[in-house]
Amino acid sequence: MLAPIIPSINSHEIIPLAKAAYNAGALSIGHTIVRLNGVIGELFTDWIQKTLPDKADKVLNQIADCHSGSLNESRFGVRMRGEGQIAKQINDMIKLAKHNYFKERSMPKLNNALHEIYKDGQMRLF
Repeated sequence: MLAPIIPSINSHEIIPLAKAAYNAGALSIGHTIVRLNGVIGELFTDWIQKTLPDKADKVLNQIADCHSGSLNESRFGVRMRGEGQIAKQINDMIKLAKHNYFKERSMPKLNNALHEIYKDGQMRLF
């Protein structure tokens, strides 16, 4: 899981991180784009302004661009992937990384037979 992807902080590392995951034996990658809920937004804003004052406004504006002008996004289906041009570039880079490194790998089929032997008076899960 490459998460969270923060525009202009670690978004440029997607391809090298995907390659490292591939080399370590990962079968696929997933990602989320950072969203700053409530107090987290205040903490992150304070941190970035103190730590990277020259980049702070750029990063905060790019995060907001991914979430319809807000640092937070709560809509299901949008909150983790974002929307807008910055989010599209990040999502496209993830697709490119998957194509380059993981196109010949797949996740194993779920083996739900093992559940039966550990089921002790419990209802069926599958």
